Amino acid sequence: MQNTSRLANRQQEESRDELLSAPVPGGHGVTAARTLLRGGQIVSMDPTIGDLVGDVLVEDGTIAAIGPDLAVAEGSADIVDASRHIVIPGFIDSHRHLFQALMRGMATDWSLFQYFTTMFGMLGPRMTAEHMSLGTALGAYDALDSGVTTVFDYSHNQSSPEHTDEAVRALRASGIRAMFGYGGAMSEQLEILSPPFTSTTPSNEAEIRRVRHQYFSSDSGLVTMGLAVRGPDSSTMDVVRADFALGRELGLRINTHIGMAVLDPLGRPNVTRLHKEGLLGDDLIFGHCNLLTEDEFRLMADAGVSASVTPEDEAAMGHGWPPITQLLQAGIRPNIGIDTCMAVGGDPFTAMRFALAVPRGLANQRALEDSLNPWQLDISARDVLEFATIEGARALGMGDVTGSLTPGKQADIVMIRTDHISMVPVLDPVASIVHHASRGTVDNVFVAGRAVKRDGALIGVDVAELSRRAADTAIGLLETAGVTPGWAPPPPH
Repeated sequence: MQNTSRLANRQQEESRDELLSAPVPGGHGVTAARTLLRGGQIVSMDPTIGDLVGDVLVEDGTIAAIGPDLAVAEGSADIVDASRHIVIPGFIDSHRHLFQALMRGMATDWSLFQYFTTMFGMLGPRMTAEHMSLGTALGAYDALDSGVTTVFDYSHNQSSPEHTDEAVRALRASGIRAMFGYGGAMSEQLEILSPPFTSTTPSNEAEIRRVRHQYFSSDSGLVTMGLAVRGPDSSTMDVVRADFALGRELGLRINTHIGMAVLDPLGRPNVTRLHKEGLLGDDLIFGHCNLLTEDEFRLMADAGVSASVTPEDEAAMGHGWPPITQLLQAGIRPNIGIDTCMAVGGDPFTAMRFALAVPRGLANQRALEDSLNPWQLDISARDVLEFATIEGARALGMGDVTGSLTPGKQADIVMIRTDHISMVPVLDPVASIVHHASRGTVDNVFVAGRAVKRDGALIGVDVAELSRRAADTAIGLLETAGVTPGWAPPPPH
């Protein structure tokens, strides 16, 4: 019997390995040993390098040099004409549920509580491993197409080991740099929908350990592992202590929602509770933070906790106003995420514009209520570009790897067209990136020196086949769940 059990376990592991090596509709792109991006308007996001017109030399996936008129021997490098481009580091999305791209737009008119009710109660539990594969692949390619080279994939639908394996496989196959945030099963989320709005179900420690040791024994790969835990807003402190202890034992960055209206209707000061438990630390990313107090923001700052804001999603769905001004006043420079493409679009340009417009609008309104005309704006376009690049990299513990164009860092690079009608004339490159660029102006994208988008098109991705499979599968999922486009959950009785 024991030998039979061992054989079954080995066959199961081999089956999962086959899943991870199987192809998905797409590919990694192409790599040249040396690539020279010639003559671009470089916005490096590195204060020691600054902005300049010049070249970026990439060797073996790493930025080797930046400067004007770099000399390379003829024929020794792939020369890319960047003269009609702004060259920037790839965007970092610190909070996105990639798999939900399969249900794109379904939550556009839903409140946060309607989303929870439908996602956790109707759609998520009916998603199969194939749904996870297609949704994650679709979300990853969507991100790459818009210039997002790194994402924290908050993957909170790990209903079985196969769901997890398929999500990891899709991430690896896409070619994106990612932190796979293991988020548990939908059944663990359901408990927060009724009083006392907290889950007592412990996280699946055995499965978290399996994923860490089987797929992420090293932290040096393009796809690494993090934890996406429920946190004190929606689970008991016993569960929180166990989750944080496990994450720290395994060396995983921990991402959690906190300070949202619906997630903690009891209004508990949860950052304060974490502080008193001695659980705050610089390995934490707190998502949203809309209803936290000034004291709690200071506690986060003192402990080095990062804050991920998802401004379009938060403003639309009822989280509360994105707390960008409060974070800055506490000494925390936030980072930016999309959250869910079920509700909002997936491009970082719109997210940056919301991250600029919302705090400016709130500050301007306060001034006008005091009978003052605003004279100077506190938050700049460069600020939000930093939030979307280097600050996101720092939050993910990747500040020495990506987030700026710096020699020695990985060549995660985006080239934005300046000759597009929506961009000309480019008088201020940073203003043009934040206010005028779009995914349609993202011409070339490199991840670790590998071209994943060239001349405006994803490389090696059978978009037609991926689209067909995603549409057919999504329609089947909605039919099974009894959800139709335009439908919204009715209010509770």
